[in-house]
Amino acid sequence: MRRHVVTACLLMGLLLTGCECRKPTDGPIVREHTADDEYATIVIEAEDFAGELEHPMKLEDDPEASGGRCIHIEGGSGKPGDPHPVTGVKYPSRWGAAVYKFTVSAPGTYRIWGRRFWEDGCGNSFTFIVNGRQVVFGQEGTYDRWEWSLCTVPFELPAGENTLEVLNREDGVSLDKLILTTNPDFVPQGKE
Repeated sequence: MRRHVVTACLLMGLLLTGCECRKPTDGPIVREHTADDEYATIVIEAEDFAGELEHPMKLEDDPEASGGRCIHIEGGSGKPGDPHPVTGVKYPSRWGAAVYKFTVSAPGTYRIWGRRFWEDGCGNSFTFIVNGRQVVFGQEGTYDRWEWSLCTVPFELPAGENTLEVLNREDGVSLDKLILTTNPDFVPQGKE
């Protein structure tokens, strides 16, 4: 009986807050492997974020995404820090975020690939923060289909725990998967 009351309270809390919660895990599912002894690769499914998604990011089912799920921003127009067109109130600086924590065993210079879906020219980017360093990811002109995009800025990742935050920058965007690799010639294909 007590378990049913606790479950009902948790469900009511979720309905009232509208947060995107999942069953607790030990963190994101990270697959680190080396194609050969020379390069390291880390694969992170976008739906395997740590903690909770910040609104207006949400989990969404998509049969074209690897694993059938992705994170998506809809109705989140207005860039963080910009004033609302009617009220003039500035959007918060962290208005929608997914946080990923992962362990690097082979330190080095990593390039980040993201499998993304852009709606249009007003919805074609995220902000990435890697260990405190912020860059814009995206802004390409391929729309209305899943594509791999390369973050143009490489990152020096130390051995040990690292953090990658994906922040809302524009609405109408989805993210399926992230691949971090030290291989400068690697180009992902399909759902990889």
